[in-house]
Amino acid sequence: MIKKLLLSVSAILTFAFNTSAQICTPNVSCVPASQTYGACPDSTTGLAIGTVGVPYTQTVSIKVPADGSDFGFPIPISDITIVGVDSLAPGLIYQCAPSNCVFPGGTNGCILISGTPTQVWHKKIIVRAEAHNTTFGLTIPETNEQYFSTVIPATGINDLNMSKFDVHQNSPNPFSERTEIYFSSLDNSQIEFKVYNLVGALVYNNKFNGEKGVNTIRLEANSFAPGVYIYSVKNGNQTITKRMVVTSK
Repeated sequence: MIKKLLLSVSAILTFAFNTSAQICTPNVSCVPASQTYGACPDSTTGLAIGTVGVPYTQTVSIKVPADGSDFGFPIPISDITIVGVDSLAPGLIYQCAPSNCVFPGGTNGCILISGTPTQVWHKKIIVRAEAHNTTFGLTIPETNEQYFSTVIPATGINDLNMSKFDVHQNSPNPFSERTEIYFSSLDNSQIEFKVYNLVGALVYNNKFNGEKGVNTIRLEANSFAPGVYIYSVKNGNQTITKRMVVTSK
């Protein structure tokens, strides 16, 4: 009886351990074989874009160097520990494999970002990590900001092409209080946003720095008289024009 009980407990613990280990599976195939460290996806590919109210998962795989030669301290790295991931979209969490977020030097690990995003979001993710060396008792803080946590609205998302500069129709449209325009950009660049009335007069003009990924332009109806307007979004030598309608309350 005791033997059976111990076997049952052992099986439960083994199952629990294996389940925990399957949070994510590292895949560092995007890191060149000659490179001692890196992450997949890389900063060029970026994280998958989420949608408000739609379940989301993204695995970030990490290749951990065996020593810090490429970082200016040629000593063995016992581990890199992830101590926090900041600025994830509300509704998303992160988990590590190993579950304690301690990645031994010379190994591969991964972080699973998952959940259901609850609002539109576009912010830099800050991964806070510490590199440890047990021989000298060193702890070296590290931060990484190569990704964005981006969530776009559920309505009309198929109209936004992330492989090029593209502008989504403002939503809601018509609007009587406020509206939002989403556009995609392949890099950080200056954006010029203009609004014209139907006789071609410029009624609104703004320049700002757009970021790689999804960007948002927010407009208040009280900035315009009720009517039909033409708005344009210019990114370098590319301009996309659409129509919006402002109604009275």
